[in-house]
Order: sequence, then structure tokens, then C-alpha cells
Amino acid sequence: MPILPMRSQKEAEPSHPVGAQLLSLPQKQADESALIAGLCRRDAASAQALYVQYSSLVRRILIQVLGSERDVDDLVQDTLIVVINRAPALRKVQSFRSFVIGVAIHLAKNEIRRRTVRRFVGLDDATEVPLVDPHDAAAAEIARHLYRALDKMELSSRTAFVLRFVHGCELAEVAAACDCSVATIKRKLARAEMRFSKLVEGDEVLREALHDSALRTAGAT
Repeated sequence: MPILPMRSQKEAEPSHPVGAQLLSLPQKQADESALIAGLCRRDAASAQALYVQYSSLVRRILIQVLGSERDVDDLVQDTLIVVINRAPALRKVQSFRSFVIGVAIHLAKNEIRRRTVRRFVGLDDATEVPLVDPHDAAAAEIARHLYRALDKMELSSRTAFVLRFVHGCELAEVAAACDCSVATIKRKLARAEMRFSKLVEGDEVLREALHDSALRTAGAT
């Protein structure tokens, strides 16, 4: 369950009736095979299809990992360019979504490293664009404290933690995006949860937010 209420996106993904997605899986795999083949040919229509199908997902992932919308549009473009360039090396069609997420995560990590260095030397004074509705003061405060805590976590643990607990990815998808086994990602997430729990203990805002979230979840079951 995601731990932060995200701001709604302008480009919403199309909804499907329950069961329709299961029935369309073979067609989806065929469509992705055709998409990859088109990208390998540098077909302009396939590049446009890639943008339509994956730009919103990539944008959400980048915002959630970085904690703001600053420079995200450029990073979305960079992610899709890398996907196009690396498409010929992709062998398993069923891993294409995780492949795209993995590229976005790699670029997000590089961006976090750059921002960390720039802050350290006093060059990064750009205004952060909030990832939640700025009119929701409570959510904005929680977001600030959440990413302040995430900034104190080791980078690979942070990205795995965000994919699992902020974005809500399944374990197998987190593992594929992080280029490791499910067993490895479970251990990494366990360490990340322990680290995050310790950070929460020293942060009253996060402690109360997670407590309230747990109460709401318990009340809904």
C-alpha cells in the first residue's frame, strides 16, 4: 500500500474492466513484441507509441523517486531515448515494462547523485516543485518529511523502498527493475524497512502519519 497520497496526473492511464486485462495479456505481449521490433527499426510510429504507453508511468516513477517534479520532463525524454537505443539488446518481451522502469530508476539515481553534489557545494538553489497538491498542507508536510528521511537512506535501498512502498510495485517487478533476484530484493527491502523505521522513530510527523494510515487500513478490513 502506498504510504503517500500522490497528486493526480493530467495524463491518466486508461482504465480496464476487472478481468479484461487478464483476457488481453496475449495480445498485450504481441503488441509489445511489435513495439520492440519497431523500436529496433527506429520506426517513428513505434517511438510515438512508446511515449503514449509509457511516459506517464515513467513520469510517476521519477517523481516518486526524486521527490519533486523538477527536471522530470527532461528525464522522461532521456529515459525513453535510452529505451529506444537499448531495445535491440532486449530479449524477453514480458520484462519490457520492468526494463523501462529500470532505465528510469538508473537515471533517477544519477540525478539524485548530481543534486547531492550540487547541494553540497552550494550550487543547487532551484525551487523544488512539490509532488503532492500544494494546497493540501498536511500532505505537503508529510511529503517533505518523507523525502527528508529517504535522503538519509543508501541510494539503492531508497529506490527499492520507493518502488515497493510508494509506487506499490510487486516484488518481482521491483527485483527486475533493480536488476536482482526476488530473494535479494527481499533482503534489501527488509534492511530498508529497518532503516526507515529508525528514521520514523525520530520524526514526529512521519510517525503520526503512518500511525493514522495503519488505523485507516485496519478500519477498512
